[in-house]
Amino acid sequence: MTSLVSRIGLIALSVRTVLAQTCVSYGMDFQNGGSYFQNSLSNDNFTFVSQFGGCQADTAYNILVDPTGEQTECSETNLTPDDTNMLSTCPIEKSQLSSGDWSVVIISNNGDSGNPIAYERDFSLSVGPQSTSTYTPTVTATVVTTPLVNVTTTATDTTTSTLPPSTVTSPKTTVMPTVTITPSRVTSTSTKTLLTLKLTKYTLEVVPVTMTKTASCKTPTRQSRHDPSATITPTVGPMAVKLSAKYRRGHYDGEKAKFVKERRARLQGRAPDPQPLVITDANTADWTTVTSTSTAAATTATILITTTLTQTVTPAPITVLSGTTVAPPVTVTAPTPTRTVTRYIIATSITTKAFKYTYTITSTTTPTAVATACKKAGGILY
Repeated sequence: MTSLVSRIGLIALSVRTVLAQTCVSYGMDFQNGGSYFQNSLSNDNFTFVSQFGGCQADTAYNILVDPTGEQTECSETNLTPDDTNMLSTCPIEKSQLSSGDWSVVIISNNGDSGNPIAYERDFSLSVGPQSTSTYTPTVTATVVTTPLVNVTTTATDTTTSTLPPSTVTSPKTTVMPTVTITPSRVTSTSTKTLLTLKLTKYTLEVVPVTMTKTASCKTPTRQSRHDPSATITPTVGPMAVKLSAKYRRGHYDGEKAKFVKERRARLQGRAPDPQPLVITDANTADWTTVTSTSTAAATTATILITTTLTQTVTPAPITVLSGTTVAPPVTVTAPTPTRTVTRYIIATSITTKAFKYTYTITSTTTPTAVATACKKAGGILY
């Protein structure tokens, strides 16, 4: 970078009033005013991606500012070409991060003919272990049932019983009455199968199929507004101001405290909760099984029921002539009445059918090349 020493004072001491900047920077993975989660179990270095526009061919110095205002120098990035992802790596691992407000300061001479730039990108980090959420699939088996509607038809069986006739005395006539004896009715029962219901009994077998896919990269959308001007003096890297020990203690410590306070007010504690990593439980014994019942058209079963109705018949009186003897009645035995009662039963025929449910468990693999390319683009693997 040319004329670095002569121009460093303009950048470091006048970062709040940078003149007529046409060279601008944008945050990609960590954007100004955003809030993000970082996995404290990761030993990867903290990185961030920037894009530039309207800049001269030059290099930008990148500084990471922690929640207390302490600064760490990160790797340099090129200002050109425009709208190209530029990755900067910091010498601090994600496991060393802490939750709170963080900033990235980007400073550059912007070539020989361009105006110097000093931009600042404020964001919040929530740092913690990556929590894991286990997804247990629910397997649903559909069973079709056929409802049975019973319709009862009643038939009436009437039994007639005739009483002995009464006697009326009339003269000069001899009557030989006839008495009919009807034996008790004999009932026989027969059993018939009205219909047979064919039922299917299902047994559920879950067949897990494992499929491996390559992780995809979700790249961020660049903000419509570029990063705002920086509000803090750099103390690390080539752009650090050559301050005396007295000035550093008296001035910068006060500036750092003011910077931390103002940054906190701008961000207003936007740190998100840790984002869980969802995995599928591969043990099918843990899966929940649900039976879904589908109702088919109803089957109608008609059953004939016979009811017995008994009637008593009183015969007309027999007239006996007066003065004569009534002969003993003649007994006549009527045929034995019979009745057949049919009882209907509904038979069932059960067929066992194995229902196989195939569920695909997808595991994600992340090739090194994919992870590297995604990181350079400021994306998130999923």
